[in-house]
Amino acid sequence: MTSDYSTPHLVPDEGDADLTTVLRSLYAAPDSAGYWSALEQRIMDRIAGGEPLDAWWSVPTQWVRIGLIAAGFALIVAGSLFLRSRAEQRQMAYESVLEPGAVGPTLAIRDAQTERQATLNYINGR
Repeated sequence: MTSDYSTPHLVPDEGDADLTTVLRSLYAAPDSAGYWSALEQRIMDRIAGGEPLDAWWSVPTQWVRIGLIAAGFALIVAGSLFLRSRAEQRQMAYESVLEPGAVGPTLAIRDAQTERQATLNYINGR
């Protein structure tokens, strides 16, 4: 068994410099100063327009009715399962009180011991 353990280290990697330059040129902001003012103007016009903005977290209006129906069904199923389990618990409690099942511990009856067996049990501590 050898103890050639070394801590992990980063491997120097220059990456793909050509690809990096091409991607930077594609995703770079435009050089013209008019781009930023036009972008700001578009944003402000959209806000001032007062038209409703659909956000990713909002629920589409077509789904509201379907969602409420599904929630109602889920509530009905959960309620019925709860009531059923309560009824089963009540029935089991009723049956455990009224049925003459195993009332107490059951003792096993065995044959009487001989004198020799009693002596061995006494010596062994049983």
